[in-house]
Amino acid sequence: MNEETAKGNRDPALLAALAAAGLSFLVWPLFYLLGMEERPAAAPVGYETYFQQANWWPFPFFFLAIAMGLRLTWYPLMRAWAHLAESGVLLGRDGPPSDEALRQLRSALSGQRRWALWAALLTTLAVNVIDWLPLYGVYFGDASLAEQVAAACLRPNASTAWLFAQAGNAPLCQIPESAFTGARIEQPLWQAVYNVILMAQQFALIFFAALAVYQILLHTLLFGLFERLAVARRWSLHLLLNCRSPLNEFGLERWNFALNNFYWASSPIMLAVFLSRAATPPELHLPGQALLAFAVPAALMAPMVATILVRQARLPAAWRSLEPKGPVPAEDYRRQQLWPLDRNWSSKLGIVLAFALAALSIGFEINQLMAI
Repeated sequence: MNEETAKGNRDPALLAALAAAGLSFLVWPLFYLLGMEERPAAAPVGYETYFQQANWWPFPFFFLAIAMGLRLTWYPLMRAWAHLAESGVLLGRDGPPSDEALRQLRSALSGQRRWALWAALLTTLAVNVIDWLPLYGVYFGDASLAEQVAAACLRPNASTAWLFAQAGNAPLCQIPESAFTGARIEQPLWQAVYNVILMAQQFALIFFAALAVYQILLHTLLFGLFERLAVARRWSLHLLLNCRSPLNEFGLERWNFALNNFYWASSPIMLAVFLSRAATPPELHLPGQALLAFAVPAALMAPMVATILVRQARLPAAWRSLEPKGPVPAEDYRRQQLWPLDRNWSSKLGIVLAFALAALSIGFEINQLMAI
């Protein structure tokens, strides 16, 4: 096991995602003990207990999928940076960079990770505020009893079980709204524990997913702006696509391999979006669900689009190495593949699959909008 692999296995973000998966398995018996599998007598037709909500009970598996994405979006790309020196893409003033230059480069790149962490945190806060704000008043705020009952009957599930439990055998959702003139009913402790855990799970899942995407975008941005980094200027480092690469991928084969593995890991994440959307009729989707329907596919596409753009921007510099001005025959250049999808398309099936799922999701949403 090399040093980077060992570091990857000890990555705090990866360990946190695995811990979240383990804790999410533990909440299953907790929710059962809290009575979230019991159906209140006053619950209307369509009421869903916790294990009937396909967008909530599989959270442990969502975390495991995200953990794989986190594992594949940092240390494999750190190894890809080191490989650039071997493949002739990362160069110093007089040829390959020294070991000390590479060591300092790895240290500088690791320090940039904080930007991905901050971006993921801000994104997570924004998405969760948008998603939970409509229901916050029902759970913890100052919504009236009539507003509480209306929200519970609009989306009858275990999140508002206490309201149906308080109603006894009364058909709560059949009573006119004007009849609810009393004080709001505060959540009992067992219900508050349930709702807080759900919020925490969603917060953590979105944070880890956003972090995975921002990490790969950060590496792509650093690739595009490499010569502006302080460590690159200090050691006179620069990137030049290798037009004579024997693998015909401009010397970026390790990057392509890392990208493909990331998209293989990302494909299951699309399942979480589909389950969240399918669990609720379109007219009852929360703002966060509507946002994720476009945000998740767009986030999956963004690293690939950014990768192609930064590579395209580096092509003119590579042309200067071609004959007659340079040593590279034009035939060698024509064999190179700039896109991560090379001739061996089966090795890039993860990218194809993730893009197909993203296109399907966006196409479905556009169809829904046109049908309104």
